[in-house]
Amino acid sequence: MTDKIDLHTHSTASDGTLTPSELVKAAYEAGLSAVALTDHDTTDGLSEFHAACAEYGIEGISGVEISARYHKQMHILGLFVDENNAFLAEKLGVLKNAREIRNRAVLELLQRNGMDITERDIISAGEDMRSKGRAHIARAMVNKGCVSSIDEAFAKYLKKGKSCYAERVTYSPEESIKMIKSAGGTAILAHPVYITEDYGELYALLSELKEYGLDGAECMYNSYTREFSEMCREICKKTGLVESGGSDFHGANKPGISPGAVSAGHVPYRTLLNIKLQRGSRTP
Repeated sequence: MTDKIDLHTHSTASDGTLTPSELVKAAYEAGLSAVALTDHDTTDGLSEFHAACAEYGIEGISGVEISARYHKQMHILGLFVDENNAFLAEKLGVLKNAREIRNRAVLELLQRNGMDITERDIISAGEDMRSKGRAHIARAMVNKGCVSSIDEAFAKYLKKGKSCYAERVTYSPEESIKMIKSAGGTAILAHPVYITEDYGELYALLSELKEYGLDGAECMYNSYTREFSEMCREICKKTGLVESGGSDFHGANKPGISPGAVSAGHVPYRTLLNIKLQRGSRTP
């Protein structure tokens, strides 16, 4: 067993470009001993994911990433969730339906702005718009020559405040954490660097979220400075939160990021052990 793991990855079940099986193969080839599949607002890829993990001899962790309602980008990871939990499934179903409504609104805005991007450009046979996100729309914009890159699509049109941005239904941080905990999961604040790099603000936020049941924060990520990682670790230690980490791998939708790749080098297996200990056991 190697020391390298990844507790934050995405597949074609949300906005990644590798299927769950392909993701596990990529994790195996990257030398990972454990990987969590944390697709956005869905657990649909977990059955295929676990079958592939068994085939490749990798420890697979059932996960999900929930977009929480906040004035900045807030995502909360659920690790070790029970994908068959009825309450979680019901709540995620609402989010998936809202995702489809939002995607159609974005397509309409793009067309009003002179870009001929349609549903046919986003989905393949057998798919539907509920599993798609802005990354898929951005890729279609690149393929049709509307922009030169996914980054440009977001910067000019798709991010909040731009002409083709559309809001969608989200749950509050408290509700999002409740969804994860009700399914037996460990709730982790993903990439807090997108919220704030200020020590006092992050300390206050994590302290508040802990009151709602938050278990930890992502202290290792693909774009952290050493100083920010250390700050996250210090705050976790002071607040009694557990450390987590992951690459946020999306395949070609986030080029240059490979499974297990974080700015600190890699996420060590002891990170997963500490999460299991925080859960009260060395096993899920």
